[in-house]
Amino acid sequence: MDTNRTTIFITVLSLFCLFISPQAYASHRLVKLHEFSEYNIDNASLSSVYRDEDDYFWLEGQQLNYQARIALDFIASASAHGLDPDNYHYTLLKQLDLAANTTEAQLFELLLTDGLLKFIRDITVGRLDPAVVDPKWSIPRASFDAAAYLQHALQVDNFQESLESLLPKSEQYRKLQTAVMRYQSYVDRGDWQEILDTPLLRPGDAHHNIPAIQERLAFEDNSLIPETSNLTSLYDENLKQSVLKFQRRYSLKVDGIIGPETLSAMNVSASERLQQIKINLERLRWLPDDLGKRYIMVNLANYRLTAIDEDKIKLDMRVIVGKTKRPTPSFASKMTHIVFNPYWYVPRKLVRLDLLPKQLNNPDYFEQFNIRIYDHKNGQRTEIDPDSIDWSSISDQNFPYTLRQDPGKNNALGRLKFMLPNQWAINLHDTPSKSLFNHNKRNFSSGCIRVEDPLALADFSLSGIHNQQAIVDIISSNANFTTRLKDPLSVYAVYVTVWPNDDEIIFSPDSYKRDKRMAEYF
Repeated sequence: MDTNRTTIFITVLSLFCLFISPQAYASHRLVKLHEFSEYNIDNASLSSVYRDEDDYFWLEGQQLNYQARIALDFIASASAHGLDPDNYHYTLLKQLDLAANTTEAQLFELLLTDGLLKFIRDITVGRLDPAVVDPKWSIPRASFDAAAYLQHALQVDNFQESLESLLPKSEQYRKLQTAVMRYQSYVDRGDWQEILDTPLLRPGDAHHNIPAIQERLAFEDNSLIPETSNLTSLYDENLKQSVLKFQRRYSLKVDGIIGPETLSAMNVSASERLQQIKINLERLRWLPDDLGKRYIMVNLANYRLTAIDEDKIKLDMRVIVGKTKRPTPSFASKMTHIVFNPYWYVPRKLVRLDLLPKQLNNPDYFEQFNIRIYDHKNGQRTEIDPDSIDWSSISDQNFPYTLRQDPGKNNALGRLKFMLPNQWAINLHDTPSKSLFNHNKRNFSSGCIRVEDPLALADFSLSGIHNQQAIVDIISSNANFTTRLKDPLSVYAVYVTVWPNDDEIIFSPDSYKRDKRMAEYF
């Protein structure tokens, strides 16, 4: 008898010896399980499931019933979700010999229940606690009672259908599942080889590392380059097209030049990419299964906003998000109203860190950008002429005023502001700095989210209340105007570094290092 089987035998024998019969065991089956920590069994959950001494869900005599086989197959599918079946006792369950003695059969009963409870909970709301592994994730998870659900599922006609109904239904999730299996196959094949130091390569160049680059691209996607027998040391047009596709896939500057960033992305191993996909599958499990019929999804990691209506993408645009030192959190809110030609009431932190240094360097700065200064005394707000202030006596620790920027072409919020009640005062808004959208990495804001096409977003959000020409006319008036949405629109800001785009999977850099933190728990 091998060591593993011996451990199992001794454990179940110890359990068996506590009681004089299987029936007595059933009524006391939970008493001593906490002593066997190697099984990582959740006593509390099992106690809520087994309420009668005759409760046996998976066994008829010492044989598996059909529900047990469905449950085992369901647990085995955990790997397709980026989860480890052995977190749910799968290998141990397969090793137990139910016909050998009643004690192993009884242990099987408990382990299968425990494993299935854990798996259906993990697949429904996630395995990890966002508060621990990704503290900037502030989207509430749905509540889920795994024990109550399992008890109900065991009583309905179609047990398998009941389990499968728990699987996340979003298209994004299903596509990442496919990616998990594909990248697992890359790891199983032995991973791709690291490419050694290579100089900057442009189309037309020749270098002895080019065949290795071609093989690296072919390993991941054999549609990218010709057969291995046709590999050459020349950077030709075919390789250029392959490099362009690779750069798009990994959110790099799409220029066809094999430089340090492109080479670094090629040298991230398949196992690391697999872990990255698993991390982001976990994040998708944290999201509500029903996001709504109409909603806006902002992916902070790949700097894009999509507007969804009845599962169809109606808008897809670039956004600018918070700097790495002022990161935008992951949160959910409802867009309630839109402000046309907004005033910008400058947060005190931005006054101290950004605007005051500019004014001290250039005494005309506030006037040039239509920024007004206000003093507050005895509950009254009074506008102050900037020329009346002794700026030499002002510092970031001694600035008693508030600032407001008037509407106009230089307003930091642009012409449209989309209001989302939340604890961070983050909103979506236009920006006068349109050139920043041309950057590949777009984390330039102080936390709010700047949108590339505010007119299109307003048109979608208002859902026909105003047509685009009416929106343009209001903006052209330069008057501050607010309109409420008839139906508040759900907005989700998420940090997901692997995201499906049509039939392709896009990897984004971990600019906020949130993947890195989560990786410690995988």
